[in-house]
Amino acid sequence: MKNLYVKRRAMYLTLLLGTSGLSYADTVSVEAASNGKLTDKPSIVSCPSEFQQVKISHDARQCQAFDEPLTAVMVYHSPAAPEAMVELYQTAHPVLKAHSPINGRTLLSSKDKAIRVIVSPDKTGSQVDILVTSNDK
Repeated sequence: MKNLYVKRRAMYLTLLLGTSGLSYADTVSVEAASNGKLTDKPSIVSCPSEFQQVKISHDARQCQAFDEPLTAVMVYHSPAAPEAMVELYQTAHPVLKAHSPINGRTLLSSKDKAIRVIVSPDKTGSQVDILVTSNDK
């Protein structure tokens, strides 16, 4: 069931990037299994306090990072309510503007759209998706 939520969030990010003219396909690297077959599981890393200069909640769990030269993505879970997470990002990064929630998901973005944070509710807290794109395109 949890895997379904991760896939749904990935699809939402893909749609968001598709409408912005960016390419998400280049950001996901697939690890090769030891037997030579490919696996579709991203690596789960320890949660840092920041990702690409964007604050990560102190209670972040299950962090998954896709860090490429032009686009970097961090996905994590927090037991905090979505409203608390939106407040955390608005306090830590006043340049992020909150948009009206769509299907319970709140998008916060910088004016130049280089930083986007999506806060989504789940059964045990929130999922946070952070997308940072390079301005060097």
